[in-house]
Amino acid sequence: MAKSAKEFNGDHATYERILRCATDEIDTHGIIGLRLSSVAQKAQVSVPLIYKYFNDRDGLLAVVLGDWYEKFVFRYRTMVDTWIDTATTITLEEFAQLSPKPQAGAMQKDREFRLQVLATALENPQLRHRVKAITIDAHAWGNATMDRAIPKLPESDRHFDRKIFSLLLFNTMYVFYDLLDTERIDDEQYTAFLVHLIRSSSHANYNASNN
Repeated sequence: MAKSAKEFNGDHATYERILRCATDEIDTHGIIGLRLSSVAQKAQVSVPLIYKYFNDRDGLLAVVLGDWYEKFVFRYRTMVDTWIDTATTITLEEFAQLSPKPQAGAMQKDREFRLQVLATALENPQLRHRVKAITIDAHAWGNATMDRAIPKLPESDRHFDRKIFSLLLFNTMYVFYDLLDTERIDDEQYTAFLVHLIRSSSHANYNASNN
């Protein structure tokens, strides 16, 4: 299995140069278009050296795409943490804004690339292992974040189903939506739908706990 930068014991400068060149190649040609020969030429190393450091093409992809995915999740977590820490009160409408929206705007490129990373992980066991570890950690963070945020919500909105909110937060992809040219919904409509869904789960939880 290819080693991450933290685990690698060899020439770190060469290792990082290979990663940078591989990232540039993916930015230019996409994941499918990554060629080890092109990476080796740009990094001024031999292809056998890349195999020595990363075992194979899948090993190199596992590190490059795993690093990207980790940074992607970290940026989102930092944004949410900053918002929750500075807010004294939170409405459910504001809380629902944490979920990805249909109109990605500046996030469209990252949203599409995330899909490519997840699709690659289905065929790349090393990348799947890395993405799974990041996801498990993010899920734990999500639960801890809800512990911090829920007391800032109105009392009547604090009893929603956490599993439903986690699903909305981490599992929304918009593949079908992005392929449509018409009959799209805007962010305001989607947020209103989320608020209704979360409140419905809150009522269901409350009723179940009192039966």
